[in-house]
Amino acid sequence: MSKKGRTASSKKRRLEREQKYRREAIITTAEKFFLDQGYDATYVDQIAVTAGYTKATIYNYFESKDDLFAAVISRAYEKMVQLFEEALTQPGVKPELRVLGDAYVSFVYKFPDYAGLVDSGRVGLTIGNIIQKENNQPLTQSEQEFRHNQLKIQALLEKAISETMKTSKVQTSVDSFSVLMVLSTLGLAIRELALRGKRNGWPEERSREYLDVLLNIIDKGLKHYMD
Repeated sequence: MSKKGRTASSKKRRLEREQKYRREAIITTAEKFFLDQGYDATYVDQIAVTAGYTKATIYNYFESKDDLFAAVISRAYEKMVQLFEEALTQPGVKPELRVLGDAYVSFVYKFPDYAGLVDSGRVGLTIGNIIQKENNQPLTQSEQEFRHNQLKIQALLEKAISETMKTSKVQTSVDSFSVLMVLSTLGLAIRELALRGKRNGWPEERSREYLDVLLNIIDKGLKHYMD
């Protein structure tokens, strides 16, 4: 490569680093507002002023406030995926609901602000909008990252549900798809239990004990249903 080519390549890499740094700085600022004020009370103008950029610069990196929110939630989902995968890679661990439930309790207690944001109704709307959009137009970087992490969590949950059904031998006796659909709602119950524990100031271990009670009831119910 010529000296001119090396110089151009070096400038390109430097520009990419600067753009990445600027984008991450904007997300970090937006995250503080979303966590402190919620989605509705947060404005792009506030984010721009606090981050030290113009509003036009913000829109150079993000399509809208929704796009910024997707970037922030993607960070939360990354943490959740990391905890789920760490829990599932422990020696002798099966990918069952109990393992993911325990990992979600860890997520709530380690990252309570993220957990509260994930629990907001806005996340479901964001998922719906992205699914609708991806059918007929390209997603933004934030939306792609969010969707990637959301699908990872979905896949882990589906695998855990299938393994739980297999352990309870439900698959051999009833319509497994029906059970799968019913059990898929347990993610909401586990999430509510963990969040309630954090809000009420329970020790993390107590939340795990309550989760264990819930999953024991589910396990016994599945075996009873099988009979």
